[in-house]
Amino acid sequence: MKRLLLLFCSCLAFCSLHAQITITSADMPVVNDTLRYSIANPAVSTINIADSGTNKTWNYSGLDARAQAVDTYKTASSVNITYAVTIPSGSYGYKVGDSLPGLSSSGLPVTISDIYTFFEIKTSPDRYIADAFAAKVNSFPTPAKYTTPDVWYYFPLTYPHAQDSSNYVLNVTVPSLGNLKQKGYRKTRVDSWGTITTPYFTSPVSCIRVRSEVHEIDSVTVTLLGTTIGFQRNFVDYKWLANGEHYPVLWVSVSLATGKPTSITYRDVARRGLDVANTTSAITSIKAYPNPAPNGIVNLDLPATWSNFSVELFDIQSRSVATFNNERVLNIQSLPAGTYIALVSCGNQYGYVEIIK
Repeated sequence: MKRLLLLFCSCLAFCSLHAQITITSADMPVVNDTLRYSIANPAVSTINIADSGTNKTWNYSGLDARAQAVDTYKTASSVNITYAVTIPSGSYGYKVGDSLPGLSSSGLPVTISDIYTFFEIKTSPDRYIADAFAAKVNSFPTPAKYTTPDVWYYFPLTYPHAQDSSNYVLNVTVPSLGNLKQKGYRKTRVDSWGTITTPYFTSPVSCIRVRSEVHEIDSVTVTLLGTTIGFQRNFVDYKWLANGEHYPVLWVSVSLATGKPTSITYRDVARRGLDVANTTSAITSIKAYPNPAPNGIVNLDLPATWSNFSVELFDIQSRSVATFNNERVLNIQSLPAGTYIALVSCGNQYGYVEIIK
């Protein structure tokens, strides 16, 4: 009888480990959270994004970390007291970047630094939204609420979960300068469930995987110059979420242009030998000339500080056709005439440019 009871308990524990879970607002970040994560190298990753479905066993214990970072969730007033006038008291957020990628090379007389996104948990319906923005624009503290919030999740999240879709709009007016605008569209669904293993979770932990496809355009307008510059972002976020964790067990961003991972982060603890990164992964403006390049010689206009970078070229079927290391002049004479996408990566920064031969 004792053996049967022990067998029953063992089976129950095994089934519980592999049971589907439900993610609610209780699993989201809270004020004063300091969430540490490691940043893995997408270039050497073996993550298979197509590995989805039911009762999956994801083993990513061999992720190769190159740095670490910490997201610290703060109220608007604790970041800058002037932000509290505009941003709701129930919102809290973290620093998403030191600057707006690509702006420094645009030639516009604008600097945007110390960029924060603020979030809030809402009810009726239950959801987790990005509802405010704050940054220093030309060193002046500039907060703004989203005209239409960016809904990251509708709760509860479980498999299967019908696809949610929403538009979002942020419009920031800067007196005597112009305006900043962000306009996007997000589609989110739970596409898998199972267990996952990482360097942090050395034993399998139950999770669901959430897929969010985002199409976004960020633009900066300088009124006096009558000039607008835009940055388009089209990507898919895959997040493995577990109960009790306020940061994804694993978070992979994939470019819609190439189908390749552009950033990989995972929940972790402080590890000796890994530096804390100063910035999160960021898109940088990349230019190519001459473009079209009928003779097959293409010059890349990259930030001057990039000294150790890689270039991977993809055709329109998202197949990798060429790679280059630390080359600002690409020789693609051997490739057929056509359209290609160049993915340029340097540390935790990257950019894309279309090249026509």
